[in-house]
Amino acid sequence: MDRRTTFHSLAAIAVSAVAAATLLALPTASQASSSSSSAAARAAAAAPELKKGDRGEPVKVLQRALKVRVSGYFGPVTHIAVVNFQEANGLKANGIVGIDTWTALGAEVARAAADSDESFGDKEVDGRYCPAVDFTYGDGMGAGRSHMGFDLLGKAGSPIYAVDAGRVTRSGYQGNGALILDITGKGGQMIFYGHFSTIFFGEGDKVKAGQLIGLMGDTGSSGAVHLHIELRPSGWSGSAVDIEPLVRKLCA
Repeated sequence: MDRRTTFHSLAAIAVSAVAAATLLALPTASQASSSSSSAAARAAAAAPELKKGDRGEPVKVLQRALKVRVSGYFGPVTHIAVVNFQEANGLKANGIVGIDTWTALGAEVARAAADSDESFGDKEVDGRYCPAVDFTYGDGMGAGRSHMGFDLLGKAGSPIYAVDAGRVTRSGYQGNGALILDITGKGGQMIFYGHFSTIFFGEGDKVKAGQLIGLMGDTGSSGAVHLHIELRPSGWSGSAVDIEPLVRKLCA
């Protein structure tokens, strides 16, 4: 064998080796699918659980993915679409959009739902949350004979979040027409939230700190769109204490 033949043979072997190494380095179809599933699962874990009766931007993301009318309200039509999707994908057809359903919808959809989630506030200090967004400070305790709280002036429909975790001990309209929530935590400490346009919890419901509890409004005799918030360490059986220092700390 002459030197040229030897050179060409060695070159062919080298090319074959590089090609083989390249093929080994490329992900297989199953590996690529596994990677895609993992990404979807990670995104799904961050997306909110949705069910019939829920509202908000994540519901709109879901409705776009399912190609139903985009309203932001998880009503009967959306529920049926979810059940049909779950059945078609071999999932438990319960109409609740959890991790498995978000995963099946794909990473892009789940990530969009997570990014648009307004279920919890984003200002937190030591486990407590600022109750409002895009507001200005109004009257404090003592501004008027019976003003026992602190007012946060904002836009109609802006979100209101729970400062602390607890159970809803009152929910609905007061005698003056104000839509209100009382949330009582450990030790009997109660925070009163008033003048909502909409509330999302009823009496007896458990609420997490920072959870979206309603939308700001001007129901009752307020005369302006705002949240009135009070702190009562012993519930209605005791006196209110000034909540303004706490709110300013949480919302700074």
